[in-house]
Amino acid sequence: MPRRPRPGTVTAAAHAPAAHAPAAQAPGLAAQAPAPAPASAPELQRVARTEGLLPALRLLLEAHGDTPPFGPTGHTLLPEPAAGPDPVRRHPLPGGAVVLVHDPRAARAGAAVDRTALLRLRLGLVQGLRDACLAHLAGRASGGSTVLMQQLVKGQLAEALGHQLELAALLDATAPPDLTGPALRDLHRQLTDTGRALLRLLGAHGYLADGPGATAHVSELLADVHLPAEEDR
Repeated sequence: MPRRPRPGTVTAAAHAPAAHAPAAQAPGLAAQAPAPAPASAPELQRVARTEGLLPALRLLLEAHGDTPPFGPTGHTLLPEPAAGPDPVRRHPLPGGAVVLVHDPRAARAGAAVDRTALLRLRLGLVQGLRDACLAHLAGRASGGSTVLMQQLVKGQLAEALGHQLELAALLDATAPPDLTGPALRDLHRQLTDTGRALLRLLGAHGYLADGPGATAHVSELLADVHLPAEEDR
């Protein structure tokens, strides 16, 4: 025989919503449209690697709708033309330009950037830079062979690949570590160091205004803009 609940006892069924009852809505608030679904992390990384910074940045910003993420100092990078505050600086890139904008109020009002997504974007850019190195150095003759076949060059490319594989494995882990504080900053530093090492392999070609050096510079700026403030590290 089923036992009756004692007086004053609240059962789970008492709080269960009706199967077909509509969700309650606060008076005076219209239903909001669902936020756009963010791009998957591997897709963001792939776009950054194969298409470049601008398409990847647009993909990163899509998840934030009309309110782009600003860093703790009130700065962000947006594709040109950017609505809102006047740009602080313009950075021409292959396929278009991005602008650095500043709005101190936006840092408090807007959502922070997805830190894992930002790492994915920068990892894809470094992978694309390594691809560019392989193609460029394979086409440069040196002593009856190519620059790509030089032992020192192969060692540097292998080291860059090792760093990329380590970070990819970390991000692909079933339970990745909490990406905050000094650990987060260290990962971005590794990406910056790897990108700079690859640029040196390209020689003068790596530092042309419309070359890979410009993309690497804006990638570093993205990290500087969105990393937590000193007291939060």
